[in-house]
Amino acid sequence: MQDRQKQRRGGVLIVDEAGMISSRQMSNLLQLAEKQSCRIIFSGDTKQIQSVEAGDALRILEKESRMKTVSLTKERRQTSAAYREAVHLLRNNPSEGFSKLEKMGAIHEVTEENRARTSADFFSHYKAKKLNPLVVCATHEEIGRVTEAIRQKLKATGELAADHQTTIDVPMNWTTAQKADVSRLRPGQILGFHRAAKGIARNEAVEVIKAEKGRAVVRNEQGETRVITGKQAKSFDVYERKPIEIASGDKLLLTANRRTKDFQATNGEIVTVSKIDSHNRIHLQDGRILPKDFRQFAYGYAVTAHRSQGKTVDAVIISGDNMRKELFYVAASRGRENLAVITSDKERLRETIGLSTARQSASELAR
Repeated sequence: MQDRQKQRRGGVLIVDEAGMISSRQMSNLLQLAEKQSCRIIFSGDTKQIQSVEAGDALRILEKESRMKTVSLTKERRQTSAAYREAVHLLRNNPSEGFSKLEKMGAIHEVTEENRARTSADFFSHYKAKKLNPLVVCATHEEIGRVTEAIRQKLKATGELAADHQTTIDVPMNWTTAQKADVSRLRPGQILGFHRAAKGIARNEAVEVIKAEKGRAVVRNEQGETRVITGKQAKSFDVYERKPIEIASGDKLLLTANRRTKDFQATNGEIVTVSKIDSHNRIHLQDGRILPKDFRQFAYGYAVTAHRSQGKTVDAVIISGDNMRKELFYVAASRGRENLAVITSDKERLRETIGLSTARQSASELAR
């Protein structure tokens, strides 16, 4: 890591989706840039989704510093004038933007029990028109219902082959502080190491055997045990291993980065399965084969608004009744040609997209 940082000395760092940088991350980045005499170009939108960690760093820099900014004044992604105007309105006046979507016929109010099926119907409709669709949901529970409805429909039409049973590692999204308290770990949980630690290689996954105050005992795939402490908290993420059925034709969302000689993956990629071979290896349509130890993926038909940021698809389907301003704006603006909003309570959705998730900085609060 130190060598890679030195290679950037005197260069320019370009940070995309910079609106998602937290205060701590921004501080670390600026210190690195100063140390290596680098310039930084931030590319992002403070009207979109903020960081998970505390602090809306880019917005604070934009408002409180002398940093120069350049703004795009026109939306380029949407192909139709009406859709483009609706996206522009949603950014600054969600209520007017929602009314514009109503006039376009993009808002579809259905009963709650029919929401997932209706989303699946629109997915199939766009797919039949040779468009690339994506569903954006307000909750993970909604993602599960919509995904099940889409896969059932694809199976009925023969677009998915027979299922193969495998396992995936589902992230628990623990913070560094939570991971540092290793006594919180439970037997059966999986630790995936993105940095090498004592006796554990980078990209290796180990299973928690037991945890006690100050230490945890883990086991690798060779049956060897290792002891970890809170000092390794920045080296691993915590997962739960769960069964999943995968078929040829399935869309998958890759949920971790991997950079090795034989396999490259980027967190957030949506890929398509071409086949599962006799060794239970998953082959992708782009020619890659998922390594046996790469279990960081999920179905890729429906995602949260956070996962959708940065993506562009032909048609986007939003499913849910409750979504804040920035989340709805990001979700609605992902499509080029088509947008369908599936909701069981149109007025509640209109109300919630008027509420912002923006957080006050310390200086804003003091004023």
